[in-house]
Amino acid sequence: MKPAPSPHSRFTVPLLLALALILVLGLLCLPMIQFNSSLYSKRSPNTFVGDEKYLQIRGEVEQVLAQYKEQGVSGTIEEQVIERVNSKGVTTSLVVFSISATDSRTGWDILRSDLPTAHLLRLQLILLSLSFLLSVAASLFFQSPVSLSHRLPGFLSFVFSLVSIAITPLLYMTLNLSLSRSVDLILAGQPVANQDALLSAIDALLFGGHSGETLQTLLSSLTYRISPAIWLCALPCFMVLCASILSLNLNLRHVLLRILLYVSVILFSLFILYPFFVMFITAFRSNSETTDMHFLHILPTKWVFSNLKDTLDRGVLRYLINSLLIAGGATCISMLCGIPAAYAMARMSFRGRKAYLGFVIMSQMFSPVVLLVGISRLMNTLHLNDSLLGLMLINAAFNQAFAIWLLRGTFVSISSEMEQAATIDGCTTVGALIRILLPMAAPGIVTTLIFIFINAWNEYTISTVLISTQTNRPITVGITQFSSFNMIEWQYLFAAALLATVPVVILFMFIEKHLAAGLTSGGVKG
Repeated sequence: MKPAPSPHSRFTVPLLLALALILVLGLLCLPMIQFNSSLYSKRSPNTFVGDEKYLQIRGEVEQVLAQYKEQGVSGTIEEQVIERVNSKGVTTSLVVFSISATDSRTGWDILRSDLPTAHLLRLQLILLSLSFLLSVAASLFFQSPVSLSHRLPGFLSFVFSLVSIAITPLLYMTLNLSLSRSVDLILAGQPVANQDALLSAIDALLFGGHSGETLQTLLSSLTYRISPAIWLCALPCFMVLCASILSLNLNLRHVLLRILLYVSVILFSLFILYPFFVMFITAFRSNSETTDMHFLHILPTKWVFSNLKDTLDRGVLRYLINSLLIAGGATCISMLCGIPAAYAMARMSFRGRKAYLGFVIMSQMFSPVVLLVGISRLMNTLHLNDSLLGLMLINAAFNQAFAIWLLRGTFVSISSEMEQAATIDGCTTVGALIRILLPMAAPGIVTTLIFIFINAWNEYTISTVLISTQTNRPITVGITQFSSFNMIEWQYLFAAALLATVPVVILFMFIEKHLAAGLTSGGVKG
């Protein structure tokens, strides 16, 4: 049997639904848009307030205002007087008359319009009404046994109310898109989908459909502000959502926190992935679309897959191979040196051990930029300047301290009794390290490996200084050929960046299952 609801739930659901209904009616009466548009302007030099010329110009402006009012456009006359003394000591006066229309539109006005926002608002109200009715129906089954037919109305009410809440930001976006971006594109001479219908809807909403041929002029001086009241449209939807949860006899706080968690994860994921989305679509755009300042299309109108081939033909494949060699070599060197050093730090006690650990940490304080001069002279002395081997050694050196510190935490977390048992069975210290410790430390080793590889893959500063031969450049330096002093080839730049992410993504795919375990393997006291 379905558990009986608490007594306060019987009254909470009807109360929430009643408040939601009242709030919807109230919100639709609030101003959603506040706008101002300059209808007319006239400058009258050498005019003083109250003289005959002033009265004449004032009368002309009032006649223009009367004509606008006959067209159904209300406005007010604003007057500005500018006085100054010229070089001859004579006071001159300039009077500027302007007619501006300041008004607001409510949610009911938006509903009666044909703007895309009106369609969304109608959809939101329909979903809210369905959720309202279903929530009422679901509340009638409080005492009924748990069954699909009894829970279905509450579940549908829950889904509809969630969707109606999600529509709220779309209301703001589409309204801002219609009044700002679309109008700006039209005034700039750029074609807009359903342009005539959109202009007609804007004219009907803002100017009652009476602007006629003056619509372009009115829109060119239009300033508007979308009221925060439009965001309050989510409040009655939230109330109905709470009512639907209570009608299902669920824990309201638990469900709302779970919804908040999912929404936060989705929004955070979209925020993180958006730069990669831009990189991906730009890599397949034509040159004309990448330099389009109006950004007319989110997706390419024509996918130019030849950008990848053109990028590879300009040496990007060679740069990728160089980066793979440098990052792979630096990772191998760091691991070969870091594993024995980390094992010694974790298992052996010797004089100066703490001092050495402090030195390892302190070495991370020095930026490669500070050491560039010394590194360059050292590479010249060793005849490793402008070579891939030199970059391997330098990247391995700068990542060595990180490898030792992370691997030490991994080894400390593994019980020493495993090695002692291996020693009793006849293993040497090195044998126990290779046969027992390394397999158990695999997650930590994989984590260290991938971080070193990524650090070496992304290195730019030292490569820029040490590498002068174009064929020896890594991808981080080679990709700069698409950016010159007066032009950036965005489609090739992003195509090369897209190719540069492929090796790292593949590496993550192979070792992802070890990564989470490795990140926490050193989280013990020791």
